[in-house]
Amino acid sequence: MISLRYLFEFAVFKFLLGTVNIFPELWVAGMGRSFGSLCYQLGIRKAVVKKNLEIAFKGKLSNQEEEDLIKKIYRNIGSVLFEVLLLNFINPKQLHQYLEFEGREIFQNALAEGKGVVMAGSHFGHWELLSAGINTFIHPFYGYAGKQKNSLFDDSLNKIRQRFGMNTISKSKTATKEMMRALKDKQILGILGDLNVPHDNLFVDFFGKKAAMGTGLAIFTIKREAPLIFTSIVRTGPLTHRGIIKRIDYELTGDTEKDVQNVAQKISDEIENNIRQYPDHYFWVNRRWKTRPPEEKDQPVY
Repeated sequence: MISLRYLFEFAVFKFLLGTVNIFPELWVAGMGRSFGSLCYQLGIRKAVVKKNLEIAFKGKLSNQEEEDLIKKIYRNIGSVLFEVLLLNFINPKQLHQYLEFEGREIFQNALAEGKGVVMAGSHFGHWELLSAGINTFIHPFYGYAGKQKNSLFDDSLNKIRQRFGMNTISKSKTATKEMMRALKDKQILGILGDLNVPHDNLFVDFFGKKAAMGTGLAIFTIKREAPLIFTSIVRTGPLTHRGIIKRIDYELTGDTEKDVQNVAQKISDEIENNIRQYPDHYFWVNRRWKTRPPEEKDQPVY
C-alpha cells in the first residue's frame, strides 16, 4: 500500500508538471532558480552542503565565498529540477535547441570496437538532459536508474527518460544480468558513479578524502575490456547546455582487485576535475562521505 506521504509527493510532482506546461519556457527557468533560492532560504540540507564544501575545498573559501557558492548550488538544483519536468513536454526532434555536444565521434569509434561501451557520469549539471541527448543524437543506451523509494515518482521519471529512447534498468535481483547482457549485445551501459553507497568494498580518493563507490562501473569495464566513456554537461544559458564526451584510457594488470581500484579512481578523478571547474554544478546535497573505511568507523562525517 502506498503511504499518504508518497501520494502527497506524487501530487506535488503532478502539479509541477502541469505548471511547467502552462508557462513559457524562460519563465519556467526563472521559476526553477527561484525555487532553488527558496530551498536555500529554508536551509534544506544546507548543513550537508556546507560540510561537503569544507571537505572538498579545505577552508580555501572565505565565509562570503562559501555562502555565495551555496546560493549558486541551490539555484542550479532548482533549475535542473524544473528543466527535468520540461523534458516531459519537449519533442525529441527539438532537443538540439537545448543541447549541443563535443566529442560525438568518440562514442561511434568506441561502439565500432564491438565490446559494448561503459558510460560513466555523475550528478553534475543537467544530467537527465545529457542522457536524453545521448539517446536522441548518438545512440540509445541502457541506463541503470536505481530506484526511488516513491514508486509513483520513480515510474513517472522513468517514463520521461524512455521518451528519448533510454532503456532503463531498475534496481532488482536481475539488474546485474541485464547490464551485462547489454554489453554482450554491444550496447552502451550508463551508470552514474558518484553517490555514497552503504558498503565498504571500494573506496576512492575524492577531494583527498576516502569516499565509498559502487564497484559496478569498474567491474563491467574490466570484464568486457570495454571502452570507458565519461560524459558531463555544462550550462551555457538559462535553458541551454553543452554535453562533453571523453574517453578514459586504462590498462589492465590481470589483478582484478587492483584493476577495479584503478578504473574506479580514474572515474572519480574525472568527476572531481569537473567539479573543480564548475563547483556550482554538482549535487552537493548528497552525503558523499557518509560511509567510512573500517579504520574510520568511529569517525562519522555528518
